[in-house]
Amino acid sequence: MNEYMEPEREIDLKDLVYRCLKKWRKIVIGAIVIALIAALFQVYSGMRIMMDKKKLEEAEARYEIVLNDHEATGERLRTNIVNLRTQSERQQEYNKKSELMKIDPMNKWVGNFQFYINSKYQIDPSLSYQNIDLTNRLVSAYANYLQSGEFYNEMLGQINSIDEIRFLTEIYNVSAEPGIATITLNCVGKSEADIRSLLDFVKLEITERSEAIRTVIGDHSVEILTESVYSTIDLDLDATQKANILAISEYANSIGEKNEELSKWEEEPEPKKEFGTKYTVKKAIKYLILGGIIGLFVMFCWFAVKYAMSGTIKTEDDWKLFGLPVLGFVARDPKKKSFRWLDDVIDRIFGRTRNMTMDQQCSLVAHNLSAMLQEQGIGEIRFVGHLDRGFAESLVQKMDAATEETALSFAGDALAEPDTAEKLAQDDKVLLLAKNQTTRMKDIEQTLTLLKA
Repeated sequence: MNEYMEPEREIDLKDLVYRCLKKWRKIVIGAIVIALIAALFQVYSGMRIMMDKKKLEEAEARYEIVLNDHEATGERLRTNIVNLRTQSERQQEYNKKSELMKIDPMNKWVGNFQFYINSKYQIDPSLSYQNIDLTNRLVSAYANYLQSGEFYNEMLGQINSIDEIRFLTEIYNVSAEPGIATITLNCVGKSEADIRSLLDFVKLEITERSEAIRTVIGDHSVEILTESVYSTIDLDLDATQKANILAISEYANSIGEKNEELSKWEEEPEPKKEFGTKYTVKKAIKYLILGGIIGLFVMFCWFAVKYAMSGTIKTEDDWKLFGLPVLGFVARDPKKKSFRWLDDVIDRIFGRTRNMTMDQQCSLVAHNLSAMLQEQGIGEIRFVGHLDRGFAESLVQKMDAATEETALSFAGDALAEPDTAEKLAQDDKVLLLAKNQTTRMKDIEQTLTLLKA
């Protein structure tokens, strides 16, 4: 038994789209069904939550969490913006007031001043109990004074460009070494004159303070060990100044980014309650529309696949696969359906409009067929086809009525009626009847095999 193998054929895309669009009623009905199923599912899901007290409470708790997170995001962004603006303002103030920012890194002046405190302490071997060594107390007294608020306030009067103590610590520092009774002062500035003026001020303050310390602690003397003033290049200071200047731009960029985030946040709607009658209705409408769109696409694809995989006669080219010419086409009169005008629009778009009725088409095909057969001396034609007998006989009768000298008759369905082939004589002229989108190519192949036998 030979298994039928359908020949390879190309699908006419234009005809495929046309055939699918002609099924628009079924497509729309299918889309409506899918849309209703989607909407009803959402209604069912919403009602389950509303009717279940526990689930409703859980939904309300989730909503509160989401709402709080949403509000917290906005508050966090506003706080970040305020903090960034405060930091930017402080950075600008620092860049403006800091003496360190005014120093040229390529010509930085440095001053060093070191002095020794002589407590005049000596050990007397003849004494059982020695006097107390006051050196550490004296060093601590001078070091504490040189780093005290009193001293810094006095220093502010000497440096006109600085008006706050916090900026003094950047250009002036003190280090004490009690073990060797020395104190070292370091300072930096814009010019040699500034450094020397500052060192002179410190020396004067030490001299004035020594009397009070001598009275409170004990007799001693102050001796200057080293003093130097010089200029240098400080690349670290250059990098620090550039970083402080760049920080202004970075703060501005960060503020801009946070403002943009805040604007987007403000444009976003507040979280919606995912429960309740209003929410359920809105979501049902949403899924109704979405389901309808998806349904249209699914149903269109379904009919497209069905058309492509049906294995039926579709176009005139399908007959050429069997080596058979097409002698004519007859289209049924359109049925009276609702929105018939839409079918007419589809026909016009694809160039399938008809100006003749089915009877007129049968008459035209019959006359053309009769004229051709008379030239060949054929007076009778028998039709066969795997079609509904009533429709086939009606079609042949319409064509037979339009002919005068050629007799047309329907012999039957060679596949469904075994005696059909036996009724045909060897010299009978036979025409095949087929219905587009209904007659299978397999049936035509089998009919041809029977007729040839």
